[in-house]
Amino acid sequence: MSPAKKPSAVCVTSDAGIRAFVETALAGFRLRFYPTAAAFLKAGPRAGLAVIDDFLPDMSGRDLASVLRAEKSTSGLLLVLTGTAAYSPAAAALCLDNGADEYFHFPPDARLFRARALNLLARGGARGSAAEKPSERVFGTLRISPDARTVRVGTRQLKLTALEFDLLVYFLANEGRVVSRGVLLERVWKPGEAGPRSVDKRIEALRAKLGRSFSSRIRTVFGLGYIFKL
Repeated sequence: MSPAKKPSAVCVTSDAGIRAFVETALAGFRLRFYPTAAAFLKAGPRAGLAVIDDFLPDMSGRDLASVLRAEKSTSGLLLVLTGTAAYSPAAAALCLDNGADEYFHFPPDARLFRARALNLLARGGARGSAAEKPSERVFGTLRISPDARTVRVGTRQLKLTALEFDLLVYFLANEGRVVSRGVLLERVWKPGEAGPRSVDKRIEALRAKLGRSFSSRIRTVFGLGYIFKL
């Protein structure tokens, strides 16, 4: 693989073990390392993949993820958080709520880590290319038109509310990723408009309208949230 075609990633950690793991798991990548959040922010990466230790000397990785997501210049970064504390669904969900694309309890399986990193880069590249955004998305008999805001299953046009349509489009944009209720409330609902139980009820309604063929594509991930898989 020529240097120009090598995937690239940055890693923000002061932990020698995490650095060594990333160097091994992402062998062949162009890698840059930063020991603190401040050093990373000063360098100003604007795109690509960032592996962030949740336990940094100057701030938590979760807080850094929130900062990066809030800034327009860094909101497109693909973020993988990893932490050495005891794993819990709540800790993973908190990282995802703060804007992480993936969370791994350290040390993860190196092959899975590498595969997910490459998958994120591939999806990020596709999302970043305006020329590749079709006006209509087709998945078998399911047809979604973001411009016309219509959804069809076969010849049947679904009567979705505006919120249900936005929820389906968000799931499509994040296909294959676990998204927590908190993330859905932040990205789809208006601030203060609803709570976690409202997310569950709206997803139940969306599943019912999608019908038997596609309702099962929205899967509940116990303790974390939902994942949409086609």
